[in-house]
Amino acid sequence: MVDVGSASIPTAIERLALSCRRAGSPISIGLEPCEEYLPAGFRPDIGGYERFLRTVVDATAGQAAAYKFNLAFFEALGASGVELLYRVRQQLPPDTYVIADAKRCDIGSSARRYAQALYESLGADAATVNPLLGRDSVEPFLEYSDRLSFLLALTSNPGAADFLAPGALYRRIAEAASAWNTRQNCGLVVGATQASLAAEIRKAAPSLPFLVPGVGAQGGDLRGAAKAARAPEGNVPVLFHVTRGILPDKGKSCDPAAAILEKTRNWRSQINEAVARVTGGTIE
Repeated sequence: MVDVGSASIPTAIERLALSCRRAGSPISIGLEPCEEYLPAGFRPDIGGYERFLRTVVDATAGQAAAYKFNLAFFEALGASGVELLYRVRQQLPPDTYVIADAKRCDIGSSARRYAQALYESLGADAATVNPLLGRDSVEPFLEYSDRLSFLLALTSNPGAADFLAPGALYRRIAEAASAWNTRQNCGLVVGATQASLAAEIRKAAPSLPFLVPGVGAQGGDLRGAAKAARAPEGNVPVLFHVTRGILPDKGKSCDPAAAILEKTRNWRSQINEAVARVTGGTIE
């Protein structure tokens, strides 16, 4: 905690931990306007996508520790998609923890504008950041001491084997992120499909929160990732992300909101059980 007079202000990492405890589960839910994700009865246009995203949010209210906007899906829809992004963001309750999945990276002056766009204009609490251009490309994000920047360490896609895995580049990224974490606002993206290597990343970054995608449709190892990502201090949040895994089954007639809630509760149970195995039952 940061002391300001007699008051204590939570660090960016502590804010995520508080959100996980408030939700009762470290689950992040994805918000992506994608035609393939739409349940029956939802049109593949801006109106249909907005109705779909509102259905996901309304059905999972109080269930999720965070919502993660994948900006690519919104930007692909053009100006109306960007307007949709901001409209849905503004409709979320004030205490909603919002992650902007943007994977931004550029030289310092451009990175500063990217950070401003995500943390000021959009009002995200956290963002994903590509660190491969080095510290000067990441520092503009870290200057926002009350926002959490998740650096890509080892992603969940097969292409992680091209650059991030060979030579253990992921470990160098984790070590650098630990050194850059002077404001307690730096985290790492560690895919659940890379659970066998997550323990090595955790050793290199013992106090950083992890954002763990890939536990759902990508077939990642939830239990293995939860075990490997466990921080030695025991109070560092590890957030598990699901998007497609909470959506209604294609071609099955159902109440979309009820189906989304049921699947979300099922994922909460699985995640909480995996976490409990390594924390003694504490949700962090």
